[in-house]
Amino acid sequence: MSEVAFSIQDWEQAIKQIKSVITARINVNNLGDIEEVHILAGSGRAPKQVVRDVESVFAAQFGLQIDHKKISVAQIGDDDENTFAIRESSRPKLVGVTIRTVSGMAEVKVELLTGDKLIEGVSQGPSSSYNKLRLFVEATLKALSPLTLDKFLFVTEDVGITQLAKRQIALVAITLIAPAGEQSLTGCALVRNDDREAVVKATLDAVNRKLRFLRNE
Repeated sequence: MSEVAFSIQDWEQAIKQIKSVITARINVNNLGDIEEVHILAGSGRAPKQVVRDVESVFAAQFGLQIDHKKISVAQIGDDDENTFAIRESSRPKLVGVTIRTVSGMAEVKVELLTGDKLIEGVSQGPSSSYNKLRLFVEATLKALSPLTLDKFLFVTEDVGITQLAKRQIALVAITLIAPAGEQSLTGCALVRNDDREAVVKATLDAVNRKLRFLRNE
């Protein structure tokens, strides 16, 4: 049965009233049923406590039962306002990359697995050799945006393939823009078979330096 008796704004506002919650975003399917609940919270409470509170609020206020697997909690650490955390089980992993080129323009798609959810990012632009690598960085960052609720902005500064000890290495430089200011992030990954996949992994390496992954215990 559809859950459209209440608006998304009603649900999100209810979640924002929960202790430690900073903001929330809900995604629904074509029938209006809740598919994903993304929450940004302070680090004062364990993610599992926040999840239980969300389940309780939806049951009490809206008569809805939500599968806890649909709820993800990202936390801002007390020690660094530019650091956020998500469950260890939700650590993003590369699933695949694709590229389509038409009339000098390229469309890149990056698919990541976080927990049991598939997230993807798409980026488009000129299909020059350098720019295609840049598009893979940007597509990866777009795929990660649901995990940060767009609270943090990642900007691609540079990307390249270099050689070290006779091995090719993908290098990525990113700027993190957050309420507390800007920070420069760098990541690297060994090129094994595909430089595009290496660029995605280097991007994840750079961003992971600002992710504090919590074990789902």
